[in-house]
Amino acid sequence: MIQFHEASHTYTLDGVDLPSVTHICRFLAYDYKSDEPWLAEAAARRGTAVHEACALIDYGEEPEESAQIAGYLNAYRRFLKDYRPDWELIEHPMGTLELGYAGTLDRYGTLYDGRTCILDIKTGQLYSAALRAQLTAYQALLPPRYHCTHLYALKLSADGTYQLREVPADRALLDACLFLNNATERKKRT
Repeated sequence: MIQFHEASHTYTLDGVDLPSVTHICRFLAYDYKSDEPWLAEAAARRGTAVHEACALIDYGEEPEESAQIAGYLNAYRRFLKDYRPDWELIEHPMGTLELGYAGTLDRYGTLYDGRTCILDIKTGQLYSAALRAQLTAYQALLPPRYHCTHLYALKLSADGTYQLREVPADRALLDACLFLNNATERKKRT
């Protein structure tokens, strides 16, 4: 069974440490090695709070809403009303030794018109390359019994609006990230 270690943002499967999808795709992140890391930390805390609250909404509960995340939650509720998703997996950790990485899928399910999808919730900017690699990585981890026809990024904004963007799969970009990650990790060990 996959285990997530929040402090190191790593996963363990059968006693083997696996890097996260986020870690593998870090080379494509806009703020990778930023000179203002506190901004990335604040955005990460906000994103975590929004993700947790959206999961509660999906489970039929009412989350505690601070002023900092209320607009994002209003945007999520609008998305739910517009697309009426039937989620099968919510904040679902998964990983394989074969692929050598793990991650937590935000959502997998079916939209009102029958599209099956992986959906990743974002509260910041949508960076195309990073999204392609990240969502392709989740699609590769998805167990075979789940059929996925679409990959989406859902950007929630503080003003209560949202943007749903379809993201094309990009296995070559994911493979490049995996190559860079593995090379970097090998270099650290020598």
